Amino acid sequence: MLISDKIAFDVGAYSTRVVVGKGSINSIVVNEAFSFNNPSGLVEDGHIMDVDVLKEEILDQLDDRRIRTKNAVFTIASTKTIMREIVLPYTTMAKIEAMLPFELAKHMPITVDDYVIKHIPLEVFREDKHRRIRVMVVALPKFMVKRYWELCSSADLKPVALTIHLAGAAHLLQNKNDDPQETMALLDLGHTSINCSIIQGGKLVFNRLIPLAKKEFNETGKEDFYDNTNLRAVIDKWVEEIKMVIRFYLSLKSENRIDKIILFGGGANIKNIATYMADKLERQVHVLRGVSKIKYRGNENFPLNLYFNAATALLF
Repeated sequence: MLISDKIAFDVGAYSTRVVVGKGSINSIVVNEAFSFNNPSGLVEDGHIMDVDVLKEEILDQLDDRRIRTKNAVFTIASTKTIMREIVLPYTTMAKIEAMLPFELAKHMPITVDDYVIKHIPLEVFREDKHRRIRVMVVALPKFMVKRYWELCSSADLKPVALTIHLAGAAHLLQNKNDDPQETMALLDLGHTSINCSIIQGGKLVFNRLIPLAKKEFNETGKEDFYDNTNLRAVIDKWVEEIKMVIRFYLSLKSENRIDKIILFGGGANIKNIATYMADKLERQVHVLRGVSKIKYRGNENFPLNLYFNAATALLF
């Protein structure tokens, strides 16, 4: 079956990163990648504050590059996203979707009618001779989703999906010879937040967004915190926040573990940050450099640690 090109937008508070390409279950091909800065206050915590301003910038960027692809995917990170692991009787996906609003309401004091609710299957297992399914429920506020729909409509784009970072893409980081139960923490070091995602056996099993007070670094890669005491103080603060998230995840189940940590996003460009965090977090820490299942065919530089969220959104 012929797979059409899509255009994926990773919309952040500081910048929007864009890739054009296609994705299948086990591979992604990126033909073009670029980014542009967002005006201050345009996007706050994943919510588009002014659709018209973002629309004009997107249209200008696509026109300058003569990009005619219309199928659009948007990926975001927001503290307003609700993620909750739930166990249900095993049944069809359609019936699971129908059960989710009622089950989520049992676990969270929210008005489910105010949210768009989807799920990620995690595992099927037997309990007391009955088949059950464990799912990760993901809920986004409808007022946020509406803005992305309005953006697509006004920019003459065809909306394919609105997703959260790493949803459905975690398996790309699992290699054939890896321990199937290996657990890794992916830390997206952004300008206004750190997005912490826990991947186990190639599946997203936990996510927390750590808000930051302000933009605390630049992503040129020229900063080295060993020569900058102010920057080192900032990273020490990050480390303490990350430690709290890790401790919380480990407390959820006695068998939970974290074997290694992978850094990406703008903050991963800070020199020597992986070595420093490895010492502080007492775990293997690496900066994301390449993923064998993601191929780039463009002519310009393609730092995967900056475009990973946008590239993996092509799977939808």
